[in-house]
Amino acid sequence: MVVQEVLEMSQYVSDRIHANLAPVEAIVDSNRLKQVLINLMDNALKYSEPDKPIHVSLTQMGDRAYIEVKDQGCGIPLADLNKIFAPFYRVDEDRSRATGGTGLGLSIVKTLVEGMNGTLKVQSKLGEGSLFTVSLPI
Repeated sequence: MVVQEVLEMSQYVSDRIHANLAPVEAIVDSNRLKQVLINLMDNALKYSEPDKPIHVSLTQMGDRAYIEVKDQGCGIPLADLNKIFAPFYRVDEDRSRATGGTGLGLSIVKTLVEGMNGTLKVQSKLGEGSLFTVSLPI
């Protein structure tokens, strides 16, 4: 299971990742999905406090598999939610200098997910964190 494999790799980086994984088989390119998960989890770890957990879940509803990555970080301003998937877009340049990166990660994630006939959605609240949901066909 690709999700489990990435979670196990992530445990070497942080013990803050908590998982709830149902046995689900989806139609995916495993290398693309690994890149998607690595990026989402890296962002969750990067933009949340070091003592806050990251929750990852895998569930099935109907003919779709849903992967959720939820952090309790700084959140994304409402005005920026639709822009974060654009190449090179950064929410806050000051924060960008502190955390590094080019603003390409979420753009790549969206492209990879859509290339597997999936969707990528985000919900976020300032000061409370973000929830990224990947939906893929089974």
